[in-house]
Amino acid sequence: MKTSLHILLQILLPRFQRRIEALPAVAKSAGAGLRHAGVLFLVLASVSVDAFGMGRTTEPLDASVATELRTQAAKAGAGSVSAFYSRLEYAPVWTQPGGPTPEAQAALQLLTQAQRYGLKPAEYNVALLQAMLDSLSHSGTESMQLRVRTEQQITAALLRFAYHLHDGRITDSSLRPAQPVGELVFDAVAHLQQAVRSGHFTEYMLTAQPTSRSYVRLMWAWQRLLQTDSAAAKRVALPVALNLERLRWEPRADSLYLVVNIPAYSLQVVRGAKVVATHRVVVGKTETPTPELFSRLTFFQAAPEWRVPQSISANEMLPKLRRDPSSLTERGFELFTAAGKRVNPYRVNWKQVQPETFTYQIRQLPSADNALGNVVFRFANPYSIYLHDTPTKAAFRATNRALSHGCIRVEKPLELARFLLQRDNPARADDLNHDLQTSLNRSETKGFGLQAPVPLMVRYLTCEADGDRLRVLPDIYGRDQALTQAWQGEAVAPTALALR
Repeated sequence: MKTSLHILLQILLPRFQRRIEALPAVAKSAGAGLRHAGVLFLVLASVSVDAFGMGRTTEPLDASVATELRTQAAKAGAGSVSAFYSRLEYAPVWTQPGGPTPEAQAALQLLTQAQRYGLKPAEYNVALLQAMLDSLSHSGTESMQLRVRTEQQITAALLRFAYHLHDGRITDSSLRPAQPVGELVFDAVAHLQQAVRSGHFTEYMLTAQPTSRSYVRLMWAWQRLLQTDSAAAKRVALPVALNLERLRWEPRADSLYLVVNIPAYSLQVVRGAKVVATHRVVVGKTETPTPELFSRLTFFQAAPEWRVPQSISANEMLPKLRRDPSSLTERGFELFTAAGKRVNPYRVNWKQVQPETFTYQIRQLPSADNALGNVVFRFANPYSIYLHDTPTKAAFRATNRALSHGCIRVEKPLELARFLLQRDNPARADDLNHDLQTSLNRSETKGFGLQAPVPLMVRYLTCEADGDRLRVLPDIYGRDQALTQAWQGEAVAPTALALR
């Protein structure tokens, strides 16, 4: 633990160095032939007078600040500000006798520029911090209480800023997709401490941001617009902020991943900073929207059988069965009981079956007309949705492709399947592709598991970077409205970051 002597030495050593360097000139002008011991005595005496005043015996001001920070932390209890100083043994970081430290000046400049990162300077009390630092510079070295308040306020603002950079401002779980199990929790306290130690405070603080291709490109385009066209920047400031927020909710990018952007009707295969393939997609209708989610694609099936979801069977197919039971067999469907026993649809009295009592299961055999097409890509999610092919290829030429029941239909799915096989097992890719084609030729369902599951993100970005320009996309599900209301409210620090 640091003692008062340790803190005293931290303050005095730089002064010793400056006075020792100045001694030869002083000695010449005075004509004195001082010995080493005498020089050291004079330096100590001079610094002692500077630091404490003639004859003072009170402990140095930094020790008093540290003591007060410790006392207030004990009263406040657990919290991120308290944890920050506890790990530093309560030594002051942002203030020193006579004014703010260089790190404090860098911190204030960074917080003042929060809009460059899609955040709000006012949320970090920038005006208050500026006033406190100005007061420190003009109040002398006796303002211990002002130093303590300044230390706490700057630390609280920076912890909040770091957390917002990393995880976003909005904590409402109804607006944010669920995080994957096992996602690491961001330690804002450790991040801030490392930024202070790094010697490159601003650069290190900004490493809290996501590194995904979409985030980096959107941030770059936004900052470029801020520098070149302030009027245009003002018009798109809110869409940029909302979508940088959404990108901060995502898991940290892997070296290869698939990303579906619902409003863009696209699926991209991203490797590092490059898009290696793009596929058009069809997404859910406004009444059956595709959810945002994070998962991993673990396997796919060629020539799949489609087991019709109960909601579609009861609400859409039952009225057709009442009119004509042959509507099933004509499209390659088969009827089964809940226990899996096959049923003749002509032997069911469909007029007595109600949607709420529909217990049958309808399956569509593999064929060119199968609703899942030639291949379906499966991944864990609570919504029972997946990526799949479709026999209705004309839908991919439509401008508005919000047409499905929630699943994501993929254009050129066989290209995606072959890419995944090549990436997952290069040594056997040729054999696996042969098996894939054989399965399709014979209309025999075959599964292909992936040794290395591929991360999948289904996102909802209504503003993205198109080169060095910003492109605003249609808000097809009207999700920006609720997000805007949350954004314009004051962000609440999450429980894990109880700023005190």
